Amino acid sequence: MFAIHALYRGHARRRGDYVREIAEALAGSRAVTDATILAPDAFVLLSPDADSTTTVVLNLLQVGDFAVGIGAVLPDADDDGDADPEHLTAAAERALAGNRRAGAVSARIEQPGPGGAQAPGHAVDVADDIAAAFTLIAHLLSRRTAEGREATALMRQGYLQTEAAEMVGISKQAMSQRLAAAGWQAEQAGWTLAVHMLARVGTLR
Repeated sequence: MFAIHALYRGHARRRGDYVREIAEALAGSRAVTDATILAPDAFVLLSPDADSTTTVVLNLLQVGDFAVGIGAVLPDADDDGDADPEHLTAAAERALAGNRRAGAVSARIEQPGPGGAQAPGHAVDVADDIAAAFTLIAHLLSRRTAEGREATALMRQGYLQTEAAEMVGISKQAMSQRLAAAGWQAEQAGWTLAVHMLARVGTLR
C-alpha cells in the first residue's frame, strides 16, 4: 500500500472547492481505498498497489498544479499486514519536504515502527528511481497540446484508435499522427517503468 500526498500549487480562485473536487473524483475510483482532506490546499489518498498508485499520480500530473509526495513503509518482519495508514500518510508528507513545486513528484520509503526513519541503503535508490520515473512522465505531459491530451485520454480509457478517431471526428491516420506527436508510446513506457519501480518496494527488507 502507498500514500499519495497532493499539495495544490495553482492559483484557482476557490482553491478549497477545486482541491476537494479533485480529491473526491480520485476517491471515487478503484485505484483509491481512502481519501482525507488535510487542508484547503492538500489531501492524502491511500492506494493499494503499484498499478493503482501510478494511475493516481498520473492523473494528478495531468492536472498540472499539484506537488506530489509518495510514501511507503517497509514490511515489518513480524507483521505480514499492510502498513499503518497514519505512518504511510506521514511518510508521504515528509516526501514533499524537499520539493513543493507544481508537477514535482518525490518519494520516501521509511522503516517500520515509530520515529519515521528513512529506510537506508537500496531503499533510498528505489525512492529516487520512483521520483525519476514520474519526473519523465511529468515532462512529457507538460508539452502536450489540448488535442494531444484529448487523444491520449481516450486511449487510456481503452478505446481503439479507430474508435477514438470517430469520437473526435478525424481519420484514423490523423489520430495516429496526433498520438505520435503527444508521445503516447513514451507515456506507456513511462507508465510501465513507474509501476515496476513502485513494485520494487515490496521486495525490500
